[in-house]
Amino acid sequence: MKDYFEKLTNEIESGLVKGIEPKKGILEQAMHYSLCVRGKRLRPLLFLTLIDAFEKNSLKYIDIACAIEYIHTYSLIHDDLPCMDNDDFRRGMPTVHKKFNDAIALLAGDTLLASAFEKISYFDMSHDKIVNILKILTHSIGKDGMAGGQALDLEFNGNKELIFHIQRKKTAELIKGALLSSAEIVDMNEKDKGILEDAGNTIGIAFQMADDLLDIEGDEQIVGKKLHKDKKNKRPNSVLFFGKDFVEKEIETSYTNSINMLKEIKINFPPFLNLIKKMVYRDR
Repeated sequence: MKDYFEKLTNEIESGLVKGIEPKKGILEQAMHYSLCVRGKRLRPLLFLTLIDAFEKNSLKYIDIACAIEYIHTYSLIHDDLPCMDNDDFRRGMPTVHKKFNDAIALLAGDTLLASAFEKISYFDMSHDKIVNILKILTHSIGKDGMAGGQALDLEFNGNKELIFHIQRKKTAELIKGALLSSAEIVDMNEKDKGILEDAGNTIGIAFQMADDLLDIEGDEQIVGKKLHKDKKNKRPNSVLFFGKDFVEKEIETSYTNSINMLKEIKINFPPFLNLIKKMVYRDR
């Protein structure tokens, strides 16, 4: 399994910087920098391993996997800006606005988002599948997805009833989008897509709850970013409002429920299931 993930990750890393030339100027330098700061590559790996679960050749779809990571990276660049979460470090390295400046960070994020849709739209696949994947991903990142979730996060006033709604929009929607994009490629039937959608939301919220735990008791050297900010900044961290015991039980329940849903639609591919498990049981 280790060799399997190393192969996929290496293909992703190579594909991410393909066509981006730092020598051409500061914009492409910033884009290249943001993509070379190594991350978990969770979303593209979910996308690819789910394709492999249906015995398709996932490597054929590396460009779409990279497009999904472009979208995630764009969101991180923008979230780190002083007008948003104001973070100086990401994955153990200076954030893009600290390495360059705010304006270039904004443009680098914008360009990665545009490049993601360009990669997908030019992909050699039926037009129907391309359009459906674009619909899935644009929904995941718009007013009902990441952008809407981030806006609610910024406006959060302590109403704990909104926390899981924010987490679904801000985090779970793109995770679900990566899974549903795979479902489109493997021609999953509509009933199974509905179950996969529920599983994606469930595991996505659990992933964010695990992130909330990291902020409270994680090690900055392991996590690679500044922690213990949520309490100070009064952010919608589920641990602060519901307690550690509740959150850990919710993570366990969510993980069990999502695995059961995946088994219901006959997804038993060990690397994919292992990835799901690693999403919620994180190193702290």
